[in-house]
Amino acid sequence: MDAAEYARVAELVRSVRHDANNPLTAAIGHVQLLLEDPAVHDPEVLESLRVVEAELRRLTEIIRRLAVIRTPDAPAGPPAGA
Repeated sequence: MDAAEYARVAELVRSVRHDANNPLTAAIGHVQLLLEDPAVHDPEVLESLRVVEAELRRLTEIIRRLAVIRTPDAPAGPPAGA
């Protein structure tokens, strides 16, 4: 892969990370609110919400790990938002 191709891939990854973080954060927040809602007391529903929360957190971690892919002109140091 030449430098121009790498730069395009790195920019795509950066864009996907940025665009995916906002809805993931919102979804985790809504699931947490539902888990704390006293009106939600069915054990099966609570377990399903816990599974959804765990999978959203797993996806957040996968996206966080994509921070190792940097654009060639990115400054050295820890990735932004890490």
